[in-house]
Amino acid sequence: MQCQFCKEDIQEGAIKCKHCGSILTAVAEAGGVSGVIVEQAAVSYYTAVLKKYVTFEGRARRKEYWFFTLFNMLASMALGFVDGMFGLMDPDVGVGVLGAIYSLAVILPSIAVCVRRLHDTNRSGWFLLLALIPIIGWIALIIFSVQDSDDGDNRYGSNPKYRIA
Repeated sequence: MQCQFCKEDIQEGAIKCKHCGSILTAVAEAGGVSGVIVEQAAVSYYTAVLKKYVTFEGRARRKEYWFFTLFNMLASMALGFVDGMFGLMDPDVGVGVLGAIYSLAVILPSIAVCVRRLHDTNRSGWFLLLALIPIIGWIALIIFSVQDSDDGDNRYGSNPKYRIA
């Protein structure tokens, strides 16, 4: 059996992947299918989004979306702090050099994970254009992103919450 995330061999009966740290949870036989649900470590959700740099197809779990958002915000704050300490901050613009480079690097993965999150709630990625409507559009997108996944398959693929390795 292989880990769903790092594709390394997993020892039978293991609780945690020794290569990537993903937590493995046994699944009872359901419909003749038995296997293991792989639960990622928090930071691996961030790296998983970066590995799917511009993948707009498929679905993204709430965990994937919100952990990416959390680590993205933490990285932005840390880079803003470093920019301020080393005098790389432009007071007119309010952005430092490192922060600007990081923002440019993660803009496409951020859009892609938003689109996949909308797909997970069975909405088109075009709903992301609601972000252009001040306040009301932002609130709508927050509501869509906190909603639970559609159970089972939808037009964008199978539910990633119940993916079996």
